[in-house]
Amino acid sequence: MNNRVRPKLTLNFLYVTIVVFTFAIDINPLITIPASASVSHHPIRRYSPLITKPIIGISYGDTLVWDSPSVLAQTLNDAVAIGVTSIRLDLGWDDIQPNSDSTYNWANFDRVMQAAQSRHLTLLPILSYTPTWARPLGCTTSKCAPADPNAFASFAEAASMRYAPQGIHTWEIWNEPNIVAFWQPTPNVAQYVNLVSVTSKAIKAVDSQSFIISGGLAPTSTSGGNIAKLDFFSAFATQGGISLVDAIGDHPYSFPVPPAYNAVWNAWQNMASIESILIAHDATNKKIWITEYGAPTNGPGVGATPTKYNIGRSPDHVNEALQAQMANDSVLLARSSSYTGALYWYSYKDLGADKFTIENFFGLRRFDGSAKPAWYILQNAIAATN
Repeated sequence: MNNRVRPKLTLNFLYVTIVVFTFAIDINPLITIPASASVSHHPIRRYSPLITKPIIGISYGDTLVWDSPSVLAQTLNDAVAIGVTSIRLDLGWDDIQPNSDSTYNWANFDRVMQAAQSRHLTLLPILSYTPTWARPLGCTTSKCAPADPNAFASFAEAASMRYAPQGIHTWEIWNEPNIVAFWQPTPNVAQYVNLVSVTSKAIKAVDSQSFIISGGLAPTSTSGGNIAKLDFFSAFATQGGISLVDAIGDHPYSFPVPPAYNAVWNAWQNMASIESILIAHDATNKKIWITEYGAPTNGPGVGATPTKYNIGRSPDHVNEALQAQMANDSVLLARSSSYTGALYWYSYKDLGADKFTIENFFGLRRFDGSAKPAWYILQNAIAATN
């Protein structure tokens, strides 16, 4: 999703009581799905009690580096209070080298890194996007693929040389490269594989402990220049992409339904197909990192609720009660999965109060700073599964 009014609070008190009580009596509680949902009878992942628990984090986009010191401190203190252990954020090439390939401005990211590490939070930087001087001729946005992939790789190498000695070894290469919004002029699997190839090699050459994640794929259909994530990932695998990375990034947004809802269009359910591709390529040692998951709580269209998804009316958002349920269910599903390496909730705080776009409403907190029910439910789910 992009770097992303308050609807009336409709979270039923009984629902909160039941969820919290369930957490209190069992660290692996049964996932509660509304009766109207159709639930798959097959597990999305194989379960083993010996698996390493997935990392739970929050994805912030390109916001933290622009926060004042006081806001940054408050935001990261809140992350700790929720119980997450990691933060995902842009390490923007266009922020670090806005003017040329010979100068760097690391100051803003350094400040976030130091604040996060002082709170024992790990960082997952997203290596993206293209500064003006490195764009193809005619490109007017940072979301264009680099004119020279090697220039991007040089930036990534410089980032790794700077931050590996300070404990940052995990990197995500680009964000949602399968949609036009983030890879212009149009997504191209071969171009992306080439970018991952030169970038991964550059990072690993300077940091033997590095851990590379492919860019999280957006749920979409193959149309209008976009490439459906299973089409994209299948081609990525066929062209050797899996061997270039240590984990697979995915953004299995399921709204307007919970993650366990059984439908072919439910991106969370599609992770089973990603797993099948990994098995076919003898890569079951590589886990799926959910680097974004969440749901908007307002927008210009119809909304969904825990008891009425309104699927036939093409809802574009959910209410706060359903967002809270999705926070709960996503943690429980991720932490009972042997193929999930991480789950990052998107996002921390609403970006605005104008309903013209759903991008304003993905936060755990509203634009005025008040907590949505999902804040508390996410906190409880993490604590119950630790």
